[in-house]
Amino acid sequence: MKKTMLVVDDDELILLFSSKYFGSNSLKVLTAKHGAEAVNVLKSANVDLVLTDLKMPVMDGFKLLTYIGEKHPYIRTIAMTGLMSDNINERVRELGVRHVIEKPFKFSVLNKKILQLLGNNSGKPGQSYSAQQDMISVDNYLSQIP
Repeated sequence: MKKTMLVVDDDELILLFSSKYFGSNSLKVLTAKHGAEAVNVLKSANVDLVLTDLKMPVMDGFKLLTYIGEKHPYIRTIAMTGLMSDNINERVRELGVRHVIEKPFKFSVLNKKILQLLGNNSGKPGQSYSAQQDMISVDNYLSQIP
């Protein structure tokens, strides 16, 4: 049975690329553009992992992580941020986040963290991702797609 991951980010490219990269293998990928949208998804779907940006409109990642900790403490979480600091790292760890990924990131690094959290040693979900793609940022990669 496929595990379900919810990706929450106001960046359409992150949502698109995450869906294509992780959804092509062993994960069901749901997406939301901000925390409030993610809360609605969490009310109607069984989610195993949430990958969320921290800075978003409407409801930011910190509020979303607080909600998850209170209402869905069994869901594993990974935070993404473009502005890493010790303060941010400490704040999200207090909210139960297992891993913090700094943008831009390599999907192979994110993939390893997801595999650790979901307890999957099969090499999936991002198994088909090539090393060449891993060397460029998401924005650069998507701009090269015809």
